[in-house]
Amino acid sequence: MKEERGITLVSLIIYIILLTFAISILAIVSDMFFSNTNYITESGKYISEFNKFNMYFIEDVKKNKDTYEVKEHQIIFEDGTVYTYQEAPDNSIYRNKVKICTNITYCEFTKQEQSENGFIKNLIQVHMTIKSTKLFEVQNQYVLRYW
Repeated sequence: MKEERGITLVSLIIYIILLTFAISILAIVSDMFFSNTNYITESGKYISEFNKFNMYFIEDVKKNKDTYEVKEHQIIFEDGTVYTYQEAPDNSIYRNKVKICTNITYCEFTKQEQSENGFIKNLIQVHMTIKSTKLFEVQNQYVLRYW
């Protein structure tokens, strides 16, 4: 019969090295996962400000065919609805003198015209940056009603 002596010193060292390697890989993956979940949690706090703006703005864009005036920080639709970004006192966006968004670092409105299939579409581009530990930046185009 063969003599069985159990775990030798060489196999014990190999087991310890493999176990240390596996634990270090798990620690790295776990650290990456939890740092990304913190980032998602932080950005989710401020994306709600954009969602509030988007809810009101889409409703007004779909009601109007044109704008009366477009400035860098203000847009006036043909039905009289006014969106204004105020920097200095409170960094907010107002819709007809009612505050709808806060913690806005930057907001710019621009207007473009685009021709497609014989129709001229008016595009409103909104470039917005929302304050957070990291800046949340959004640039969207909205098509005014063209039919």
